[in-house]
Amino acid sequence: MRTPAFNRYALYGEQGVSLPPEFVHLERIYDRSSVNEWTIEPHAHPHMVQLLLVEEGGMELAGESGRSLLRAPALILVPPSCIHAFRFDPGAEGWVLSLAATLANDPRLAGLLDALPALKGSSKAVPLDGMPAMAARLRWLLADLALRLGQGGQAGPALLAHVAFVLATAGEAASLAEGQGLPDGREPLVARFRTLVEERYRDHWPVTAYASALGTTPSTLTRATRLLAGKAPADMVHDRLLLEAKRNLAFTGATVAQIAYALGFADPAYFARFFKARTGFTASDFRKNRAWTSVEMRDNPPA
Repeated sequence: MRTPAFNRYALYGEQGVSLPPEFVHLERIYDRSSVNEWTIEPHAHPHMVQLLLVEEGGMELAGESGRSLLRAPALILVPPSCIHAFRFDPGAEGWVLSLAATLANDPRLAGLLDALPALKGSSKAVPLDGMPAMAARLRWLLADLALRLGQGGQAGPALLAHVAFVLATAGEAASLAEGQGLPDGREPLVARFRTLVEERYRDHWPVTAYASALGTTPSTLTRATRLLAGKAPADMVHDRLLLEAKRNLAFTGATVAQIAYALGFADPAYFARFFKARTGFTASDFRKNRAWTSVEMRDNPPA
């Protein structure tokens, strides 16, 4: 059973569109936002990664982890299936790069994208005011990509390399903003674990099942996740369940029981205890405090 869903689009407002495996789309922020009163309502792209570069003006990003107010220059990374919404200042400008998640996860790019933290999880806002050279590099790369696509560039090796360079640069900016170091040698195992969690978190697998599917031992998996993620594997699975619960509470009208069953809980009461133990809020209180609707956006403009 799945909960009643928030909007899921290929591109914003375009439901039911099949996404080619090497899909690449680039547009200016003005092109879509200006015709939507500078507000992009809550939605998700199940099979698409997005990167936004804000070059002029400001914006508000809303997602599962909260709201961020940003001024140019700024970078926003949006992974697949992440609920997100934008409210731009009138006249804001920049780029929106959208590409198929299969392309972002292409094995040919794997070694270049180790620093990119946001292909899974929540949307991420990265202020670039302290990194002018990085902002200039991203601005040039996206403008050049627009030129290439405008000339009919196909998804061959040259275009793939260009996209990889954009993503790698974005990942470097995100890492610098967080003060991260170089990736650890155990990162491939943790990356595969994250992918498997994404596929199986509703099944409530024990850590032993994850370790077996990954061809490792529970202790090896635990050491790797504690080192690289700062958490035990079970906590990472619980975090993913909690993230999806928050998404559905904030962005859908499903009942708490419907959400519990959709997330694999046999007993809504157990889900309620699970949620409160990890957030300090009841599910109903969280929904009251965090739901973002079009009415709320109209009645509560940013200060």
